[in-house]
Amino acid sequence: MPEVEHIRDIDKAEFVTFLERLDMAQRSFTDGDAGDFKKLWSHSDEVTLIGGHGGRVERGWENVAARLDWASSTYHETDRRTEVVSGCVREDFAYLVRKEVIEAQIGNDPTRRKQELRVTMVFRHEPEGWRIVHRHADSQLEASWEDQG
Repeated sequence: MPEVEHIRDIDKAEFVTFLERLDMAQRSFTDGDAGDFKKLWSHSDEVTLIGGHGGRVERGWENVAARLDWASSTYHETDRRTEVVSGCVREDFAYLVRKEVIEAQIGNDPTRRKQELRVTMVFRHEPEGWRIVHRHADSQLEASWEDQG
């Protein structure tokens, strides 16, 4: 769980509830339904997404929403788990770093495989509550050079 002791109790409870909604929405996302996950995003032109399937950086709500719909449609027969690495919450800004492991049939491949992602998400408190403004997910968990130590 991210560091939440630096904000008022009512804000802490709101952010914890948001994270619970996020986890449920991401389960639906990897079951092919992006709707609840998309509701947790800011719908502004400044949102950005670097998706776990690779490709370009998406910017602006229309582009991000389309990418989320596509990415969600690629998962079938899914199990997922997460591990929080770090995070911090302030009154109107938060970030979360975690590892996400998705085991699924991905795309047209009938074989279940494991997708391990390093994920950073940035959140902003808006009038409607906490919203995602940036997500970066990549599968580069292994170092690309030999340990020199």
